Amino acid sequence: MKNYRKFVLLIVFIMYTLVFGSRISIGVTIPALVSEFGMSNTEAGALSGFFFLGYFLTQVPAGLWIARSGCRVLVGVALCLMSLFLWLFGSMSTLTWAGWYRLGLGVTQGPISVGGNSIIGQWFPPKEQSRAIAVMVSSTMLAPILFPPFCSWFIVNWGWRLMFQFFGAIGLIMAAGWVYYIRSCPEESTRCSPAELAEIRSVELLGKLETAGGQQPFLAKLITARTVGVADTKRKLLRSRDLVLTTLAYFFFVSVFYGIITWLPSYFVHARGMDLISMGWLVAVPWVGALLGALTGGWVVDHWLGGNPLPVMIWGSIFTSASLYLFLAAPVSMNWTIGVLLIFGLFVGLTPAGFMTYPIRLATRTIYPIGMSVMNSGGNVGGFLSPLLAGIFLDYYGNYDAMFWYFIVCGICSAVFAMLVRRPVAEELVAE
Repeated sequence: MKNYRKFVLLIVFIMYTLVFGSRISIGVTIPALVSEFGMSNTEAGALSGFFFLGYFLTQVPAGLWIARSGCRVLVGVALCLMSLFLWLFGSMSTLTWAGWYRLGLGVTQGPISVGGNSIIGQWFPPKEQSRAIAVMVSSTMLAPILFPPFCSWFIVNWGWRLMFQFFGAIGLIMAAGWVYYIRSCPEESTRCSPAELAEIRSVELLGKLETAGGQQPFLAKLITARTVGVADTKRKLLRSRDLVLTTLAYFFFVSVFYGIITWLPSYFVHARGMDLISMGWLVAVPWVGALLGALTGGWVVDHWLGGNPLPVMIWGSIFTSASLYLFLAAPVSMNWTIGVLLIFGLFVGLTPAGFMTYPIRLATRTIYPIGMSVMNSGGNVGGFLSPLLAGIFLDYYGNYDAMFWYFIVCGICSAVFAMLVRRPVAEELVAE
């Protein structure tokens, strides 16, 4: 098949849309769980956050496994186990079991995220990787558009339990498709032609950030003064201070991302007095902007920034916080709310393209999954703590203002740490 890598990317996109949708459906389910089990906001935040604890535990082991043995079998098994925990969550009878099943869901979805990023690193040449990552990231923005209205409708008509069991059945179908169509690298696939393989492997690392005329793109000059060499061993990568700084920046950005996904539905129900169906539609609004931001993020990095992801990481985090402040300070007007949510979503969708590209730039093709898993681990600590802390603030202060200020500060911290990160340059390998 000509350009089989595009079909591979389509499979990754569909898979991650379904995986991410099943993950975030807990946000729409929280009002029903509170009603059935009498949970406090702190308990609801903890239940959501247990997922990210499990996710955190498997990131680095999955990265090490994939760097050595590939991702095809690992991701296929993870998808099957994910389906099992989704089914069990729909069958649980106590909050204790709910917490264990959310933890198990996180453990099983951890390798799926690392595997998707590994596929892009293996199947796409460096000049196309940012755009391929943007397509994958856009699945995480499409899911919040599609799933909240669907989940709200499903819960109203058939209940939240059957909804999770339905997701479990879909996960098994996805696992079969993954194992049948996907190989860890193009060399293992009979569907990848020799010409396409030669194109993929023609360049192993992205060179200097230059245009055809030999000059850096103008916007890339905004933050390119400090550079660092590309790590070519695991030891060099794991000792990289730039990986540590990127992980800290991603921790705070993910705190905003998953905090909003978890608590925005409850905000509209309890603070704005909306019914479940209306909430489901309004919660989808920011992710329309996020989908646009995700689809353009890779193009911006590749064309306007010459492959440099740092400006997107920095300015995206700053404008994410600024738009949240506008949402918090805005009058309670539906038109204003929709407009600000679209702007917020645009930058929430744009920023991950920078974060997901950076580990690929920082290390060689064979070891960058380890760097990706380290960064994702830090991010998912934020995903664990953020819903929990937001619930604590909500219980303590009795209103949502403190929670939104927490998200605003997290976005600012993300930008500050990203400003300290250096741009990887392929021609200079990190010295021992």
